[in-house]
Amino acid sequence: MRRFIITIVCSLLVITASAAPKQAPKLDFVNATELTMLGKLCKTTNPYHRVETEAVPELTKKEARLLRMASGLAIAFKTDASAIYVKAKYGPCNSWYANAPLCTTNGFNLFIKNDKGEWTWASSNSHKITPTAENLEKMSAPLAMIERLYKGEKECILYLPLFSELTSLEIGVTQGAKIEALPNPFRHNIAVFGSSFTHGANASGAGLTWPTFLSRSTGLHLCSFGMSGNSKLQPYLGEVFGDIKADALICDAFSNPSIEQIGSRIRPFIEAVRKNSPSIPIIFINTIYRENRNFMPHYEKKEQTRIEYVENLMKTIVKEYKNVYFVNVPNQTGTDHITSADGIHPYSYGYHRWAQAIEKPIVKILKKHKIK
Repeated sequence: MRRFIITIVCSLLVITASAAPKQAPKLDFVNATELTMLGKLCKTTNPYHRVETEAVPELTKKEARLLRMASGLAIAFKTDASAIYVKAKYGPCNSWYANAPLCTTNGFNLFIKNDKGEWTWASSNSHKITPTAENLEKMSAPLAMIERLYKGEKECILYLPLFSELTSLEIGVTQGAKIEALPNPFRHNIAVFGSSFTHGANASGAGLTWPTFLSRSTGLHLCSFGMSGNSKLQPYLGEVFGDIKADALICDAFSNPSIEQIGSRIRPFIEAVRKNSPSIPIIFINTIYRENRNFMPHYEKKEQTRIEYVENLMKTIVKEYKNVYFVNVPNQTGTDHITSADGIHPYSYGYHRWAQAIEKPIVKILKKHKIK
């Protein structure tokens, strides 16, 4: 009997120990602004905004809200720590979608360079609560990105939330470990303007959008100005892209606007860019096949009409304007119909295929302008 009681007590102790909350390691935190910001081209009061929205009065409230989100921004650093944490404070501009994981909309994605020199997925994480106003304070608690890392120095890129505004960010490492800025591992400065596809809707992680895939595969510094649902060739945004003096501009510009908007705005948009950047290459890419077309004839007709209109229009535009290009690759996300999240947006597998499909023609164009 005594042996039975001892066995029961020991079992309860094991269960209690396993149920106890895990203790975080002791950490030192550094302000992320002391490290290297990637994906950033505009000077802003809040370092995690992509545009100083107050300086562009033409922006609608929705457009300004989207540009305050941290999509495409990342922090580069090196550390010998065995654990990496983040501690963020969130602003009011947050969105969450039914088909998007929280680690994408308000979470973080860590990549570490492996021994072959390749940027490799290491972790994704978020607080498991939706980014509503009443939850923002809870979301400021430290969040573990990875623990029990191998010994030695690691080169890291931490991608920031795609659909959240940050007001501050700290990176935490094991107490006593080294952490310092990593020089920008990417070359040149290429602005990428686009729709929810470029913003990263329904991506599987913050670093798993088509611009981030393309950036890591080419070594080029792509800076995302994805504006979910609002990439409509606005001329005042063309002025923004001209003012930042990027080396090139890639535009996912035909996914959101109507045919009428495309026809009336494309020339004013190009001319607005050219106002202060008269010679940079502007590369337009066609929109992708949306899986909603499969079984809805009215949607199929609408999409195909827009694609054919754009193809015909761009034949004229590329002749009319020097250093304006049109990359029109069919079936960017494949023909097997397995990449869609919601009938419009792909998951990250589709974004990866998209990046692969457009990489060669874009690299070829950029090389013509000595961007390589």
